[in-house]
Amino acid sequence: MKKLILLIIIALSSNSYAESKNSDFFAINDVFVGGGSLTQFVGKVQKDESGSTNSFDFLPYIAGGVEFQLYESFSFNPQLAISFPRSGRDENIKKLTYWFQFPVAYNLESFQFSFGPGLLYNRVSSSGGTESLSNGVGTTDFPLPNGSSISSNLTLNLAADWEFYKNISGRVETWVINLSDSESRAFSYALSAYYHFGEIKW
Repeated sequence: MKKLILLIIIALSSNSYAESKNSDFFAINDVFVGGGSLTQFVGKVQKDESGSTNSFDFLPYIAGGVEFQLYESFSFNPQLAISFPRSGRDENIKKLTYWFQFPVAYNLESFQFSFGPGLLYNRVSSSGGTESLSNGVGTTDFPLPNGSSISSNLTLNLAADWEFYKNISGRVETWVINLSDSESRAFSYALSAYYHFGEIKW
């Protein structure tokens, strides 16, 4: 009986110790906001009639996220970002890009390395009407779509952050799109900077 009581006391003590060690689990370590520039589908988008493809596009965006504590140096950093509305190669077509990311991060002094899945959305819209385009000997009126469509892609994201100044960090990240399909697989990358508000206690 004494041995049983002793075992129960040890188990309860161990459980209390584990709970105290994990009391910070999913606590908010940081809230951050920032922005940068995204280059989508590197080498896949033709830029001119000579056949040149894109290597850098200036697509500004704003972003924000939260860092939740997981275990020791690991955290979960969900993020949301949205680009500024822009015209495509055709001024009558408007584009908007936004995305969600769900990476797990590892913190190493002033650096943070993250890896995880994401969802990327591209919205294309037009107000309808017609557009006159050259047909070689004159012009022809072509109809423009009326409405919008959204394409979605599952991404795999890899990023590195460096806090080079107090509460300010720079980030380089790359995304793999359509990872399992060798023909449609594409890469995108982003360069950004963030301001960190730090730990928040609720």
